[in-house]
Amino acid sequence: MKNFSIAIFGSSLRADFDKYSDRDLLIVAEDFETLKRLKKIYSKDDWSISYYTYSKLNYLSKNGSLFIKHLQKESKTIIDPNDRFKDIISHFNPKTDYKKDIKDCEKYFDIIKTVPKTTLGFAWFCDCLFVGLRNYLVFKNAENGIFEFSFIKLLNRLKEQGLINQSAINVLRELRVVKRNYREEILDELPSLDFIKKVISIVKDLGILDSVKFVESETFQSLIEKSIIKRKFNPYQRLRLVEGYYCSQDLNIPELKKIISNPQFYSCKMKDNDFTLNLISEIKKRHTTLYKNNSGLIAKTKVSKE
Repeated sequence: MKNFSIAIFGSSLRADFDKYSDRDLLIVAEDFETLKRLKKIYSKDDWSISYYTYSKLNYLSKNGSLFIKHLQKESKTIIDPNDRFKDIISHFNPKTDYKKDIKDCEKYFDIIKTVPKTTLGFAWFCDCLFVGLRNYLVFKNAENGIFEFSFIKLLNRLKEQGLINQSAINVLRELRVVKRNYREEILDELPSLDFIKKVISIVKDLGILDSVKFVESETFQSLIEKSIIKRKFNPYQRLRLVEGYYCSQDLNIPELKKIISNPQFYSCKMKDNDFTLNLISEIKKRHTTLYKNNSGLIAKTKVSKE
């Protein structure tokens, strides 16, 4: 008998699914070795994979995590021996309020108050903003007893409340496109500074970002080096700041890209100051030899693997 559960969830089950939507797959197993093995198998099919042990998922369910509510509302079970996954999500216990979660979402935006003036830096900003804005709106709605997880529907609710107009919705919807292009490395379709400024104007009116400063790459890197440990950023914020540091230099270091594109696995490691500083050090060193060959410019680099 299989000792794991698998479910499709999220936007791929919605009517508004399109080419810019993620194809989300959840894997739940008893141990990390099984999770790692299954993740490797299913990653080949272009799934965006979330993975948890049964004990962790059960903890989230009992403690009011909206991820569990998300699974209740938008998931289709593929494999589930003895209905173990079904049983866990059926015992979802909502919090009495989500005020702390909303506050945490507001603090998250601190990481994008300074943005490096590079094309990848602009894309990094949009990706970070999209993630933060969606989470913020999910929790704001949950505080009012409304559990909605579609970004498009969340924007439409803002319009219904008179907080934004259709023109603003059209701009914010483009964040999904930017996120997709950025993560798929479609580098000829990244955002312009003019687009970024339009987005900032809208979120300012929503009271989310009061100011955003654009700085040269060297200034941004210096700021991250000085603040990433001293300030009380959570592990995910640290990971995204390292990602911004990486993007500020327009580098191509596959091993580092693998880390920063796998937040569920690596963000927990970012609690470790040495691990965080080592990542920055590896980027800063840029042990890169550039040379030309028949196919153009190639980057070789040595990066310690974790």
